[in-house]
Amino acid sequence: MCSYNFNQKLAEIQYSLSKKIIEQDSFGNLQTVAGADVSFQKDNFAVAAAVVIDLDNLKIIDAKTLEVELLFPYISGFLGFREADAVISVLRKLNSHFDVLMVNGHGIMHPRGFGLASHVGLLMDTPTVGVAKKLIKGNYKYTDGNSLKTVEFMDKPVGACDKQKCISVGHKLSLKTAVDIVLKTSIFKMPEPVRQAHILATNTMKGKIK
Repeated sequence: MCSYNFNQKLAEIQYSLSKKIIEQDSFGNLQTVAGADVSFQKDNFAVAAAVVIDLDNLKIIDAKTLEVELLFPYISGFLGFREADAVISVLRKLNSHFDVLMVNGHGIMHPRGFGLASHVGLLMDTPTVGVAKKLIKGNYKYTDGNSLKTVEFMDKPVGACDKQKCISVGHKLSLKTAVDIVLKTSIFKMPEPVRQAHILATNTMKGKIK
């Protein structure tokens, strides 16, 4: 009897969807950037948070949270299947328009070219940047250092990393634009859209488990 390889089927879906990712700028004016993150403590209960940042002053102009149950199990490399629905759901609660989305997770800098940021960006058909704290293990060409270094996979630039963060295309923008947006919105280690979304999600979660 032939066994069913669940992870292989998920990987095939990612490979297939990765071919639909657009790696060129597909937007006009850039005035607002949204950030999204998901915080969870135990079991499958989580809080998704989203903020919208004014690019001129990096102030929050809109923010929303959403309590969610993550029904898909955590499997390394398949975070999009677990968190994408939660991220999209909280983004749809926002009252303010945003030009670009920034997700706390990888975009095309992923073993199958389809991390959480690409998953969300493709489903929402929205220009999306992926920002993560570290590089996923894989056959990447990368020189460690404090300044941003281009990361290549199979001789193709897929992102840029330093010791604090990794940036990659999620969907509908170029790597250069993704890096420019992250640098422009960075005051601390992580850019403000994902940093503020992370703070909001984490603090909301802490309030729920007291």
